[in-house]
Amino acid sequence: MVEELTQSAFIWDNFKVDVSLRIGNGDFSDAATSVCVLDFVLMLHGVRVTLREEGLAVFELSDRQGEWRFTRDKELIGLRTRYATREGWHFRPAEGHCPASEFDSLVEQSLKDALALIFSRQPVTQRNPYLQALAGSGFDAA
Repeated sequence: MVEELTQSAFIWDNFKVDVSLRIGNGDFSDAATSVCVLDFVLMLHGVRVTLREEGLAVFELSDRQGEWRFTRDKELIGLRTRYATREGWHFRPAEGHCPASEFDSLVEQSLKDALALIFSRQPVTQRNPYLQALAGSGFDAA
């Protein structure tokens, strides 16, 4: 039953979407097709937390190889993605930058949007304890 699903079920198996992500002039949508929406949102939150202390945050989505390389230079966030081949790692051509305040707003809104999507598609998920905690406490419940 959906009410009994654990956090890992929402990160690995359920509610996959094609994410549309544009930062500045960079379109990163091709690196986020058929991704679990909560996995993507939690990755963004991890990036935000890391960039508060470090100048570089390198993350991967749980279900695939490929690096999301975020940088912070004062109040500017940058993003590039890399993928692995037999010949080594290669950057995708997209590169984007945005103000840190805009990125922070994006991260906060992404959790609200992800939960709204899940709840609208599967109303019974509103009774799931993990999703209830996320809806009530935000990223503190993650």
